[in-house]
Amino acid sequence: MNPFLVLDVPADTTDDQVRASYQNLLRRYPPEHHPERFQLIQEAYQSLRTARDRTNWRLLHLRDEKDDLIEALAAFACLPGRRKPPGAAPFRDFLRGCATAAIRAHTTPTPSKPPR
Repeated sequence: MNPFLVLDVPADTTDDQVRASYQNLLRRYPPEHHPERFQLIQEAYQSLRTARDRTNWRLLHLRDEKDDLIEALAAFACLPGRRKPPGAAPFRDFLRGCATAAIRAHTTPTPSKPPR
């Protein structure tokens, strides 16, 4: 579970943004009607409540997500019930960076061996 995606906040978010997103999600998904989602939101908020918590989470878990990028992207695409995908701008920037790196790798000339 990526708490940044659950709370729909960017990685460089502030305490106020995390709290506002948390309260908005609690209004949308009350525990009486959505107990599993409410629990997920509670756990995500506990993980990201302060700047220190967010930094610790990134240090401990970011490496794991990079190792299994395809699975992280699939989980991102399957998040239910939102009109706007969570973290759409950072995801778009990530894809743009991947495309730029692929173009650079494709257009960079490879050193050729001199003829004998």
